[in-house]
Parts: sequence; C-alpha cells; structure tokens
Amino acid sequence: MVQWLGQWPWQEGKADRGRFLLACLLMLGASGLPWLADPLQGGCSPWQTPLVPAWSLAAPDTIGAALTSVGAGSFMAALLCLGCALKPSAHQGLWRYRLAGASCLLPLCLFLLHFTAVDTRQGDLLAYHKLEALLIRRHLGYNLPRDWLPVTAPFALDMTALHWRLVLLVDQLRPGAVLPLIGLSLWFPLQQPDPKRSDDKVRPRRLARGCAWHPLWVTVALGVGLLPVLSAPLWSLLATWQASLAIASGEYQQALGRLETVRWLAPGTVDSVTYEEQLGQSLFGLEAHSQREAVSFAAAHSLLQQRAYLRAYQLLFPHWLAHTQRQQDPPESWLTTALSEALEGLVEAAWPSRTLSADMLERNHRLSMALVWLRRLAQVNPASLYAHYLLGRADYELRNYPDCLTEMRRASTLSADNDLRSSAYTYMGLAEIALGRSVQGREALLRALALDPDYHNNTAREALSGLH
Repeated sequence: MVQWLGQWPWQEGKADRGRFLLACLLMLGASGLPWLADPLQGGCSPWQTPLVPAWSLAAPDTIGAALTSVGAGSFMAALLCLGCALKPSAHQGLWRYRLAGASCLLPLCLFLLHFTAVDTRQGDLLAYHKLEALLIRRHLGYNLPRDWLPVTAPFALDMTALHWRLVLLVDQLRPGAVLPLIGLSLWFPLQQPDPKRSDDKVRPRRLARGCAWHPLWVTVALGVGLLPVLSAPLWSLLATWQASLAIASGEYQQALGRLETVRWLAPGTVDSVTYEEQLGQSLFGLEAHSQREAVSFAAAHSLLQQRAYLRAYQLLFPHWLAHTQRQQDPPESWLTTALSEALEGLVEAAWPSRTLSADMLERNHRLSMALVWLRRLAQVNPASLYAHYLLGRADYELRNYPDCLTEMRRASTLSADNDLRSSAYTYMGLAEIALGRSVQGREALLRALALDPDYHNNTAREALSGLH
C-alpha cells in the first residue's frame, strides 16, 4: 500500500489539484447555504429546495425528496470534485476539468431550468408571498431597500409569464446559488498536457489498471443518469407551449391532449396556476356554459389581470365555499391563492388614502369596508401575513387596541422577515401605550428597534422619542 501511494506524483499539478479541492469546498458550502429565499419566511434550506420538482414524485419531507434536492446535487458535485483532486496525475487529458466543471454547473442549471421553465406550486407560492410582502411595504410608513429588479406594480406579478419568473428568481436568489459558478474556472486547466514528456505517457499507462477513471464510461454513466431528469421537464415544457398554441388557434381538444401529456410527465405542475388556467380555457372552449371549477378559475384569472377584483371574488368564492363544506376535500392551493389575491385587491381599493386623513368620518368608513374584506381574507387563508398585519393596522386606527395586539402578535409569528416583524412590534408597542401599559409598550418598541439595525423604522424611533 505504501509503495502504491509512493507512485502517486503528488508534487505535480499542485495548482490544479488546489482548484479541485477549492471547488469541492465551495460545493459543500453550496449544499449548506440557501439558494432561494422566501419573501416572508427567509432563506429556504437547500435540502428542502427541489432540484427536479416537476419530475420527482417524492413527497415533501421524505428521503426521496432529499435525494432530489439542491443540497443532494451540490453534495454529489463536491464528491466528484474531490475524486478529480485525488487523481494521481495532472497530465491525463482535459476530461477531468470538463467533468468537474460540469458537475459544479449542473445543479445550478437544473435549478434555473425547473424554476423558470417549469411552473410548479413552489414558484406560485413564492410569487404570492412576494405579492404580500410588496403590499405590506406599502403600509409600513417608511421605505426599505429596493430589490435587484424592483416590482412597482405588485398585482402585475404573474408566474404564468416567463419574464416575471426571471424577475422573481433574481430577487430571491441567495449566495448558495453563486458558489457553483466556480465551475467556469475549472473548465480551463492551468496546465496543458505536454506530449514531449515521456513520463506523462508512461505514468498513466502504469496506473490505468489500478485507479484511473476512463472518461468515456464516466460520461456514459452521467448521461444515462441525467436522461430521465432532463427529458421529462423539457418534454413537459414543450407540451405546455404546444397547449398554449392549440388554445390560441382554437384547437381545444388537442390542447386537452397536450395537458394530459403534461400531467403524465410532470405531476408537480398539475396544481400550478399555468396548468389550471390552460385547462379552464380548453374546457371553456369546448363547453361555453360549463360551471366547472377550472373554467371559473380561468375566467377569474383573466379578471384579476384586468383588476376586476370583485367579479373574480364572486366567481371563486362559491367554489372555495363548496370545498370547505366538504371537510375531506380541502381547496387546492391555486384556488386559495387566486381568491386571496382578489380579496387583497379589494382591500387595497377600500383602504383609505392619505388624502382622506383629515376627514375622519370618511376615513373610518373606508377602514370599516377594508376590515370586512380583511376578515374574509383571514377566513380564506389563515396563514396570510398580509391579512393579520392589515387587520392589526385597521384595529389600531379604529382604536380597537386589544384586537390590534392579537393580530400583530400573530403577524410577528408568521413572518421571519425582520423588517416586517419590526413594524409589527412597533404597533404592539403603540397599542400597549394607548392601553396605559407604558412599560410593556416601551419594551415592544425597543424590540422593534433591535430588529431594525439599519434605521429604516422611523415610526418606532419617533414613538420612543415622544414625537409620535
């Protein structure tokens, strides 16, 4: 064993071997750092972020889901880079550099492919949370740092459009997704094989029988392993595009066939907004007077894009109510999300503007209207941070301080974003002071300042200074 290890030329190619080891460490870091952040809940664990969500049938929080996650892909890439670093000679062709570079870039490419090109429930959920975060920022009373690609019209965020998926992805990417870019530096070796050196020719032959990897077999193995991972989402994307073309040309039966292909290839997209909208459009084209849920959803989605929130609510609420009356048939996520968006549009339309601040009677009337829609939103979507935060704000403006405390405590537990939690603690402190509990109010305001180290929350600082 010692004699065999002594034959390894460890002194050759130190710089290249160091790059392989650095890539291994960076991919290990990528397997532990978040690649994506939820706008309300903070960073998502890479072991819970799917790498092939449209193809994998694994249920969440299972071993199968972990094996098809971003963390697993990054960890396997790290092991492959480590194997390339332990290769005995640095002069055995370029295939090791190509293999290591591809292993670093492949998880990132798969992640981008499935997030942007394959519409999934995770993307729809992130888009809805982004909408809630943007709407809440309107009511904070102070400005926060803007995103990389700021969205000035929150209700325009539509995950059925590719450019909006790219905008959301850029805004929510985290450092873990940047580390795999080290694969680009591995693509070109620092040293090239020297055919004039005789020892470069002898040594690979001597070690080929023992520990050398044959590049052809490695390439074939990786190709066979990635074939089902890549083919199913790509075919699903092609079928979705063909379904949209069939709907545009009036071939609704053909569109249904394409959607059935999508259902078979990518089960994870069945409950997505894109799939349900195309299904509803196809069914409406075949049965114009159909009352099916998918048809109503397609019509409501079109109304939401036209900002006709009340009509969209009237279409969707009976279907949601029918699901709740059947206790064993909970509403689908896309139905709850669309209905919540319609209710949030109604709240924003009813919420009093700053120009009405002088007219307290008109302001209280508008607040009461918004309060009705907010309570319905909390009933439809109990996990809505927007509903509980705005309920607390409305209760504070209407001087219903006990209910304001209840709603703001709920909002502070629903969100992991420090800016939103800071605002919630601010109004908890103001409500406590209004109820005569100055000590508890001051503690809540100090907690709000602790969550705001960048000095954005002027409301809490003014309250502590006595200017509020």
